[in-house]
Amino acid sequence: MSLRYLVFDMNSFFASVEQQERSELRDRPTAVIPMKAQTTCCIAASYEAKACGVKTGTAVRDAKARCPAIRFVIARPKLYVQYHHRIIEAAESCLHIDHVCSIDEMYGRLLGREQEPQHAAEIAHAVKHAIRVAVGPYVKCSIGIGPNVWLAKVATDLDKPDGLAMILPSQLPEKIRTFALTDLPGIARGLNARLARSGITTVAQLYTLSESGLARIWGSRVLAKIWWHQLRGYDLPFRPTHRKTVGHSHVLPPDQRNDPQAYAVLARMIHKAAFRMRRLGYWAGRITIQVRMLDGPGWQARASLGLSRDTLTMLQTFNTLWQSKPAGTPYQVAVVLTKLVADDNAPLPFFPHQASLGAIADAMDKIDARYGPHTIYAGSMFGHQQSAPLRISYTQIPRLEDFVNEETC
Repeated sequence: MSLRYLVFDMNSFFASVEQQERSELRDRPTAVIPMKAQTTCCIAASYEAKACGVKTGTAVRDAKARCPAIRFVIARPKLYVQYHHRIIEAAESCLHIDHVCSIDEMYGRLLGREQEPQHAAEIAHAVKHAIRVAVGPYVKCSIGIGPNVWLAKVATDLDKPDGLAMILPSQLPEKIRTFALTDLPGIARGLNARLARSGITTVAQLYTLSESGLARIWGSRVLAKIWWHQLRGYDLPFRPTHRKTVGHSHVLPPDQRNDPQAYAVLARMIHKAAFRMRRLGYWAGRITIQVRMLDGPGWQARASLGLSRDTLTMLQTFNTLWQSKPAGTPYQVAVVLTKLVADDNAPLPFFPHQASLGAIADAMDKIDARYGPHTIYAGSMFGHQQSAPLRISYTQIPRLEDFVNEETC
């Protein structure tokens, strides 16, 4: 067993890009926010801000209280995607990128002599140097090297920011046994609680479990087998993931915090989500609408779509759900499509009108692709074609041409 993978994780990516672009932000606490509003939260924080207790998800008010000197900047998604591609190009000059995990994390496979610790470290330093020269000195990354991708990812957290760490097969399990369970990728609060109910509170205890013991906790023999092997450094075959959701959320600016405006913005977001779902090659079985209120409890409603891929069916279902929305001042809205089925597994439409609606959706996509987004759209979103602009989720990276199309529509 040897070192096989190099994972690099960009440090405070969105904030570091802003610091690279704007000299007045350098070495100062900086947070990136989606819009200028007191009710929003930070989507990225520089290390100077993190030192004051500001992190992703911290409310703007709390960030100001914890760090009075903090500077807030409005997110520029297109810029971050441009930097993402520049980083890949720079890293490719040193190591082939086998897989892009997210906008700020990717990995490459080490081959032959590259798997020796000294040579692996040389490649890691070369990647850092290439990014520093081609992208900028304020855009830094932490690099982890390990016998499998999972352990290499664990290693990226051992020396942040701008660090380099290895986990050698001979160092297992000692190298990771002092970690908190939630430091391991894949163990979030819910799974951590489930482990605690089974008496597992440390990584050392987790390591002693057999595959059958893990299966009792995970409720899956497949996941148990994966965890047992990845903890011990085995290189498992790449498993393509099945997407479970497609969705969008948006904090409403103050002048749109009323029901008519929220309705129109949600209609626009359904257009976006349906288009994106079709492009990814899925059908949806359920739609969920969520509204957070300024002056009361939030509201959520969901309904079955049968199995649908067309925008009009989703809009009609949304309109029915909206009738039950309680009174209140909306400030954040979201739409989520779930129970996804891949195109290859979806049954053919049984009724003629279902096929017609699918054909209409395809025609809308083709027109938008040629003339720009929302060249044709439902009247329910009129006046809000530019609302809820294109954002970046860490795992779903928009194409640069999507930004170009949105800017010209």
